Amino acid sequence: MEAVDKQAAVLVEQWEKEEREHRAEALATRAQELFPKAIVTPLPDAIVPSVMIVHEAPDDASDAIKALGAELRITWTLDGPGPSQ
Repeated sequence: MEAVDKQAAVLVEQWEKEEREHRAEALATRAQELFPKAIVTPLPDAIVPSVMIVHEAPDDASDAIKALGAELRITWTLDGPGPSQ
């Protein structure tokens, strides 16, 4: 019986990992649709499956803005207002 319990625990852990990866990938796909010029990275191992969205500074931005680097957003939802495209 203990062997069955261990096998079940391993299966549940694998399913949870696959579910987290699927959620992060789906979120990344949606983010890429919303922000086609951004670099999008799924983060399945975050506390909540999330996505990182990086927007490079526009060419017409000031030197001060360019010195700050890219705009970075890490989110688990894309419902709220986002950065400009």
